[in-house]
Amino acid sequence: MSRGHLVLEHAIDQLKKGSQYRRDPDEDLDELCDSIRRVGVLNPPAVTEDYVIITGNRRVAAMERIGMRVTPIWVVPGVSDKLSYVLAIRDEQTLHKALKPLEQAELYEELKRLYAEDTARAKAGSLFGEGGRKQEQSGGADSAPPQDPVNVNDRKARVQAARAVTGRDSRTMLEQINQLKHIAADDTEDPYVRQHAAEALLEINEDRKVNGRYQAVKTRQHLAHLTRTAEDPDIPEAARRAAVAELRGLSGIDSPAEAMKESGLALARVREIQKAATDETSLGWKDVDPLLREKHAIRKLVDLLRREHGWWDGYDPAEFGQYADDEQWDLVATYITSASSFLEQAQETRDTAQGQGSEVPEESVDAADG
Repeated sequence: MSRGHLVLEHAIDQLKKGSQYRRDPDEDLDELCDSIRRVGVLNPPAVTEDYVIITGNRRVAAMERIGMRVTPIWVVPGVSDKLSYVLAIRDEQTLHKALKPLEQAELYEELKRLYAEDTARAKAGSLFGEGGRKQEQSGGADSAPPQDPVNVNDRKARVQAARAVTGRDSRTMLEQINQLKHIAADDTEDPYVRQHAAEALLEINEDRKVNGRYQAVKTRQHLAHLTRTAEDPDIPEAARRAAVAELRGLSGIDSPAEAMKESGLALARVREIQKAATDETSLGWKDVDPLLREKHAIRKLVDLLRREHGWWDGYDPAEFGQYADDEQWDLVATYITSASSFLEQAQETRDTAQGQGSEVPEESVDAADG
């Protein structure tokens, strides 16, 4: 049998403020006020038999702010001395079992859908009015174009849902968890990727560390799709060759975030080549540029050098000469000499091509293939 009894209506001004252990109990009450206006007090404040608040100080403050005069309360007997009072506060505020990340993500997904539906209904009501007719829109030629309502509503719903679940804008984390759940349940995914996603979800539920595991799973997913493309004989050769080149270029990336980003971009590029090779309404596969892979490899090289361009202006060569150890010196020296040799060979091919009317010789293309 539960201890205490419920009083449906009690004057708020007769309640006595209890001890506060939150640093800012009256901070960010707007959402709580909106909730109470919308659905009422779902969890009545708990009070002693002398009407001293044990828990619910924020709820009472919110009700006072919106002008309520009475509140339901839960009267707890046997909390008279200071020790039992503080222990009751401790139990109420620390023994609540928080939702685990997967439970939070599931609740977030449901709330996101409901918030989006609610926003859409409100928008439809303001657009058509009470009579069901579409209201006239004001604004002339100088009016700025409206934002995409779908994207705006979706973003707003995500933020609202995340705050409702975790108290902060944690939508990125919750979206990542739901993407991992989708990957783990997708029968079309590589079994190894699905297994990795499932294991990541179990680990996230224990330690709540999401981003690093999400990046690792997404990178494996991208690599699996690239590998499948490279090995599938039914895929056009141009796309298969591009996938092989992309996989080769991704092998030296150490940063998890960079690996996820670059592997995703690589997969998008390969799919673009595959689409061009199979889209009968555009090019037709015989018209696909046979040098797409080579051109893409050159673009990747230039992008890499562009990111590092000017590094020599950011470091003092005297300091490098004085303090670099043998391994560091050899690394930079090899970088410089190998780059010089690379440019000399490229220059020879370039001069030959220009001498032949800017047509790249067939043997140079074969050499690029390795």
